[in-house]
Amino acid sequence: MDKQEIQKLIEEAIRHKTETNSIEFKDARGGLPKSTWKSISAFSHRPGGGIIVFGILEDKEKHEIEVTGTDMLDNLQEKLGDLVNNEMSFIIRPTYHILEIEEKTILAVFIPECPDQFKPCYYKPAGIPNGAYIRDGNTDRKMTDDEMRNLIDNSKKFKFDITAAEETSLDDLSKEKILELLTKSGKRTRRKSSLDEIDFELLKNLGIADNFNGAQKPTLAGFLTFAKEKPQNKQQFSRYVIRCVKYQGSNVATDIIDSMDIDGTLDNQIDDMHKFVLRNIRKSAEIVGTKRVEKYEYPKKAIREVVANAIIHRDYKITETYTQVNIFEDRIEVFNAGCLPPGVTIENIKDAQVSRNEIIAARLKELDYLEEYGRGIDIVFNEMQKWNLLPPIFKNTSNSFKVILMGKKLSKLNERQVKIWEYLVENKTIKAKECEDLFKNVSRKTINYDFKKMQDMRLLHSVGESRSTHYEPNF
Repeated sequence: MDKQEIQKLIEEAIRHKTETNSIEFKDARGGLPKSTWKSISAFSHRPGGGIIVFGILEDKEKHEIEVTGTDMLDNLQEKLGDLVNNEMSFIIRPTYHILEIEEKTILAVFIPECPDQFKPCYYKPAGIPNGAYIRDGNTDRKMTDDEMRNLIDNSKKFKFDITAAEETSLDDLSKEKILELLTKSGKRTRRKSSLDEIDFELLKNLGIADNFNGAQKPTLAGFLTFAKEKPQNKQQFSRYVIRCVKYQGSNVATDIIDSMDIDGTLDNQIDDMHKFVLRNIRKSAEIVGTKRVEKYEYPKKAIREVVANAIIHRDYKITETYTQVNIFEDRIEVFNAGCLPPGVTIENIKDAQVSRNEIIAARLKELDYLEEYGRGIDIVFNEMQKWNLLPPIFKNTSNSFKVILMGKKLSKLNERQVKIWEYLVENKTIKAKECEDLFKNVSRKTINYDFKKMQDMRLLHSVGESRSTHYEPNF
């Protein structure tokens, strides 16, 4: 990131009067702030790193930004150098930029992302876990135990998709399918390919195969994507299926209209999941000009991206549960085994460009199953907006990730009512008092109006009377 890009990001943050997920302000009039190591650790785990700006003070309560400047440039850089070289678990190599903002001198320090194999990057005097932080929105927070374990498991030393596909051989791979990959790649470079050139060295370079303890075998990514026959035919891969269900109503207690367990190679699973969803959502027709145009209730592109991401970013170490697609009368839910990759949060998911399965992502991208890195989530947001539907909801837990696409019925909710609905998705019950905590300065009368509207829409129902009244979802 060059000096001009950094200055532009800083000026934009000042204009909006807030730090961002990639910008942290520090008042450096008293020297290097003691908490600087927290931001260094947090940005070292953020995809793409981040910028610590010394000489700007943020007052979060007043929602104000003050450019204070600094006249301690030498001292700051010396102490920062000592901190990143001697007190962090991995030696960070920041870049320093002296900038002029509002006629005052500031120091902008770009902290690069730490290589995967050295994560977590923590403050040695505090140790693990207290010295490891993560960027969450516009703040630094201590990494949870689950995030810590997830980070360690997902370091490059433990990338599961490049491990051996046990009890398989190179003969289990389809050369015709690999040729399809080479042909598609060759079109971009005007290079012709043939079956004859497919040898072990090529497969190794593509991450499709490797040498494991002296034996040449497919990697997990290679076998799941390029197997001759369905990978699930082998017992150890039998759980890698997609369980799809269409329910008549808005909850799992209603009748099942359609269901299907989808197996096959990963590209085939994406295609079949997409087809299942499309055949189980409503379709209407409208006249555009002189032509009759059919339109699904959800945008096809958004569905495609959500489905593809579920396959590409699944945690394949987890075999106790399936990837699931549940279609209700008012929403689509895609549930995946494994939480978000390290450094990716709900807040930065649109910007993060990280994959748990780098080889799976790269090969499926070359097969045209993945948009350019970083664009997929943007497509989902943009397409939902075009359809006048609410943005997708993301739910991340310690061992699962869920995406919810809300249909027309739920898109009639206002911002408060969506938050009530989200709260119910997580907690299964809510009281008016909890809503008052969620919405500061919102009257009880307004909250009661929200509950009534949602009851009229048959999204929730009341339980109990008087002070003991609470609300439960109808899903």
